[in-house]
Parts: sequence; C-alpha cells; structure tokens
Amino acid sequence: MKEIINKISVENQNSKYLKDAHPTILIDDKPLDQFFGEYYPNDFIPGLIPMIVDWMNLDEESKLVEYVYDSTDKTKILPILMCPDDCDFSCTIIVAEVETTNNQIKWNRIGIDRNNPKEVIDKKKFLEIGIEWIDNVPIMIFNKEEYMSLEKIYKYRSQSE
Repeated sequence: MKEIINKISVENQNSKYLKDAHPTILIDDKPLDQFFGEYYPNDFIPGLIPMIVDWMNLDEESKLVEYVYDSTDKTKILPILMCPDDCDFSCTIIVAEVETTNNQIKWNRIGIDRNNPKEVIDKKKFLEIGIEWIDNVPIMIFNKEEYMSLEKIYKYRSQSE
C-alpha cells in the first residue's frame, strides 16, 4: 500500500480569536486547528494557534520549544498548537509525536499535553506519560523539504518579517 504524503505549509491567516493575520500551519491546505477539529470535535481546539516562539510569554518556554524542534532525536514530542490567550504552557497545548526518517517527517500521534509546565522545562522535553493521546487522528507524513516551512514558527526572528 502506497503511503499518502500530506502537504504542510505555513501561511499568514487570521483565526477564530485573532483577527490579525499570523503564521498558520496548513495541512493539505486546511488550518491545523480546523484539521484536528474534524477528527476531535471539541470546543477548545478551533482557534488554537501554532507555537510561535516569538509570541510566547516566557523565554524559557520559547527556548525549550525551539530546542525540541531542532532536536535530532529520531522520535520526539513537539508542541504544535497553543492557546492564543496565554501563549505559554499553562493553557491548552496540542503536541505531535514526531518521527524523522531519511526523507520524511511523520506525525505518528497527536495529543493534549497534561504535563506540569515546570517539569517539562526541568526535563527539557514533553513527557509521553503526561499526554492524552487522541486516538482517531490519522498518521500524517510530510516531505522533509516542505516540513522546513515550520521554521517560520519555531525559530526566533531578530526582526519581524
């Protein structure tokens, strides 16, 4: 059976709670919060925004998110969406279990982070035991080159673009 490769990109769009355009992750041309909302209909997912490190309120949290994104671990848990009200680990965080192969990136599982923010910072990673995995979200497979578009979100910018 041939694997389906999902399209991933980042475009400036507005969202449910933010009327100004901001970097938005698109999966197969659909905003990530809407994409997940189709598999997990719940009031708290629509309107979540990407983990834009430049927007995060706490420097130690934004540095950790960038560190996890840059990690060369074959498998890691990467935060991908956050609440636009707080822009920190204290509110809703959606994570992906990310597996890197030679030419692909796979999001094997998606979950809701229930970890203690202090413990996440102390251990420098999101702990699998503290994740409530959402069972019905399919595995997503991305071309490594397209996946690099996420750097717009996960890398500090010295000036606004």
